Amino acid sequence: MIIHNGMAQQIVHYSDAQTLSYSNAESDILRFAVYVETDYDTDLDGKPDLVKALIQLPRPAAEGEYLAPVIFEARPYIAGMYLYQPTLHEAGTASFDENSLKQMPPKRIPSGSISTLNAALQADPSDWFYKFDGDFFDLQYLGNLTTYDDLLVCGYAVVQSAGLGTWGSEGIECCADPLEAEAFKCIIEWLTGMRNAYSDRTSNLLIAADWSSGKIGMTGRSYAGAMAFEVASTGITGLETIVPVAGPASWYAYGNSQGISSGLYDSYGYIPTLAATCASRFFAHTGEELESRYRSYLSWLRDQEIQLAGDYGQYWADREYSGCSTIKASALIVQGLNDVMVHPDQFDRMRNAFLRSGCEVKALLHQNGHVTPANEQTKTDILIGHHTYTEWLNLWFTHCLLGVENDVSNLPSLCVQSNLDGIFLKSEEWNTDNTFCMEPAQKNEVTIHAENAHMANSALLENTFNGRSGPDRIIWTAHAAGPLTICGTPVLHIRVKTEDTDKKPLMIGAVLVDHAESPFPSFVQAWAEVLDQEVMAENGINRGEGVLPYSLVQWKQTMHNRKIIAYGVMDLHNPDAGYEPESAVSSKPIAKGTWYDYTLYLQPNFYTVLPGHTLEMYIVPFCGFSNDSAFYDTRTEEELTELGFDSKAIIPITRKYSFTVDLSHTCAVFPVAKETLLPLAP
Repeated sequence: MIIHNGMAQQIVHYSDAQTLSYSNAESDILRFAVYVETDYDTDLDGKPDLVKALIQLPRPAAEGEYLAPVIFEARPYIAGMYLYQPTLHEAGTASFDENSLKQMPPKRIPSGSISTLNAALQADPSDWFYKFDGDFFDLQYLGNLTTYDDLLVCGYAVVQSAGLGTWGSEGIECCADPLEAEAFKCIIEWLTGMRNAYSDRTSNLLIAADWSSGKIGMTGRSYAGAMAFEVASTGITGLETIVPVAGPASWYAYGNSQGISSGLYDSYGYIPTLAATCASRFFAHTGEELESRYRSYLSWLRDQEIQLAGDYGQYWADREYSGCSTIKASALIVQGLNDVMVHPDQFDRMRNAFLRSGCEVKALLHQNGHVTPANEQTKTDILIGHHTYTEWLNLWFTHCLLGVENDVSNLPSLCVQSNLDGIFLKSEEWNTDNTFCMEPAQKNEVTIHAENAHMANSALLENTFNGRSGPDRIIWTAHAAGPLTICGTPVLHIRVKTEDTDKKPLMIGAVLVDHAESPFPSFVQAWAEVLDQEVMAENGINRGEGVLPYSLVQWKQTMHNRKIIAYGVMDLHNPDAGYEPESAVSSKPIAKGTWYDYTLYLQPNFYTVLPGHTLEMYIVPFCGFSNDSAFYDTRTEEELTELGFDSKAIIPITRKYSFTVDLSHTCAVFPVAKETLLPLAP
């Protein structure tokens, strides 16, 4: 491989794999599938499940000229989505033995072996370039096939897998279960020479990754970011680093918050819904017995969520990774501070796991939503200091997988995009012991009523956060005399009582808002996923000769009088619930009319409040529900059933309740940066 200015440089000609006329015989890049043998038999066919992985390999590595470092993306979405939507059993009726997933039959007996070059010559492009009949989106798979082309032409091997229960693989898609990460870990074991893989699913011909350097880096967004973290949590040898982008670290905290379902979804069962969405193996007929078994499994998963109803329990404990201390890899964690899909606390939880494990960890915090800064869908990238995100990824992997000293060595603990002007800043501060306390001026008791409170996010933004208290909210304020940079997790300490202890759930929400009399520029998405952008250089980012270029863009700010800084919710039935998921266990019932002290954790942020602005803290019944929640809330069980919904699975919304806040025992505390942040690139 060739290194210049700390980055790997192009060494092979690019060839486009997205055509059925593609041929490895005429390409500098070889593409072929392998089938890695796992340990478990989740589909009960008497054999360990095989997991399909697509290999994209520079020919010089295949021919033995060098050993290639590997970029590995474990992303269940990429083999096909949405076509399989099974009808689940009625809530509360499913029966499933979870231990049946963990049977370990004898391994296959190899019938021979095949070389990488020969396997590549026999490869069929339909293994990675195919369509499904009836696909509403009319997509071509394998998804994300070209995302890492810039690294591929520079000599990296690119390995992608959708994992268990997806198209071409065996087993069942078991979202968030440790078996899912275990199967992806098996691919790393094959890449390091510790596990068998076969050239197809029937011939038992072994194929070795004898072209691999044994040094692997994982990356990917959202589900793929979670998989990178979960595989890292196993401490697997060979995984040197991960770059997770907006990946959940805690599946409990992804859809729940301090004892309550936080409203990311409108019904229980987001884990089985995600599993079914990605279960592309079932796009083809797999037999009634397996399909019936899978429906029972998905129904059982949903029932576990219904039973816990936002509380932490064994179901979530079995799927909790954020508390691990067994990681051996480094990490560059990428997170949007305005991400309303995978909230910023997930980055914080993930980062804590790396720190707890004693591993190097950096973070890149940007002002957009649920996106990768270099966006494969829009073919765009942004500048982060002197480099684009594409260049930073090259620098990071070149440093971690090839041992090259480069600009990565000078990265601060956090690269933070300023909410003021979009410039990336450097910081070593996060959750500092330097705090700002925001106390109510009034010290009386105030009762908040939920009955007529706004629930839909759009209504909250338009009508509730208006600078005034009302029957459905309390507000208190603090003026910023000088610039104030919040760097971490705002915490609300609040004393509350309620007479409505017989009703569940009892949501209490808190929202911190930046307000100014005159509109100011903000990165505001109105709870959507992506900011608008301005093109700075059309096709201006060269990703290699023959590789599709990206356009350089700048994310747009818009003018507003108010910007939400942070928000959080919890259940009044869980006064002992804290930041860590395991604290949200179901505890003894709260007593009617009795005061309880709560600690409500808002979403973390890195946000600068300008002098003359006002901080507004709102206490509300509802926060975080999608706009659809109001639709479900107005329907009876009979009406929901007629519309095709299982009413028992809909998250219940209690409307007729109230709670009283003792403002004399209430305050909000924010971690505040001690030092002025400097630009990443002076």
